[in-house]
Amino acid sequence: MNIGILTFVSDKKKIAKGTKSLIKELKQRGHKVTVLYTPLVGLVFGNGKKLVYDGKVLKKDRFDTILVRPGFTSDPSVQSSFIKQFQLAGFDIINSYIGVFRAKNKIRSLQLLDHYDVAVPKTVVTKDATTITEAAEAFRFPVIVKAIYGTHGRGVFLAESKRSLGPIIEYLTAKEKGPVSLQEYIREAKGKDLRIFVCGKKIIAAMERVAKSGEFRANFHKGGTVTVADLSKEEKKMALRAANILGLDIAGVDILRTKSGPKIIEVNSNPGLEGITKASGVNVASKLADYIEKRATRVINARQTIA
Repeated sequence: MNIGILTFVSDKKKIAKGTKSLIKELKQRGHKVTVLYTPLVGLVFGNGKKLVYDGKVLKKDRFDTILVRPGFTSDPSVQSSFIKQFQLAGFDIINSYIGVFRAKNKIRSLQLLDHYDVAVPKTVVTKDATTITEAAEAFRFPVIVKAIYGTHGRGVFLAESKRSLGPIIEYLTAKEKGPVSLQEYIREAKGKDLRIFVCGKKIIAAMERVAKSGEFRANFHKGGTVTVADLSKEEKKMALRAANILGLDIAGVDILRTKSGPKIIEVNSNPGLEGITKASGVNVASKLADYIEKRATRVINARQTIA
């Protein structure tokens, strides 16, 4: 099989360890794997060619499927356009444009989850620093402040008081040039959360993350410890439903356990493999490779039927 990996980094040295382990797994299975770097992708309009890579036209029969690893933190309306162009050119894509766009825009994610009655923490979105006082009235301090784009815990702050909230909002609105969110801080979670890895409408692994001492973010990349998680039926159902609502084939669903039940804090379209493999004992790269093979087989069979 011919498998493409669409990455948003500029060269091989910047590819994440998890992605490298997946590439190794696929090659060991005898598949041809080609990494596509978006800085070398050209979107072509007006002549029917659709896409070029490193100056050469990419034809849709070049790959049986393409896995997207959208590790970008900038405006998804721009970056996701690259993914959309591959779909318009006829390539089979994992994850699709719409799923990545929704997940990368944290406000859009919350809109959809809340609309479909999936429990999320109380959140207020503000674009102007002058609205801080009014927005803060809905919370008890401390509060979580988040940029609408971000990954691995970057762009996430803890404001201990209304006084400290102002500078954080001013910094983020200036830096991100857009709205930020204020979210309730759930004390009973005690610096812990769940990461549930969903692939092809199935849960393939789960872990509990615990923030290191002095840190409120439980991300593995921020030094948090990870252990295998024992999920409730409600947590499993919630994770699968969230991935489906956002339109993601592959997702990392982050859940907090609260007094009123589990709440989703984030759905990631580019979940890491390293931490959850270590914690759960599940070879996540192998499970992903199984799913990629399934998708590629479907495309190959469809081509043969048409022929």
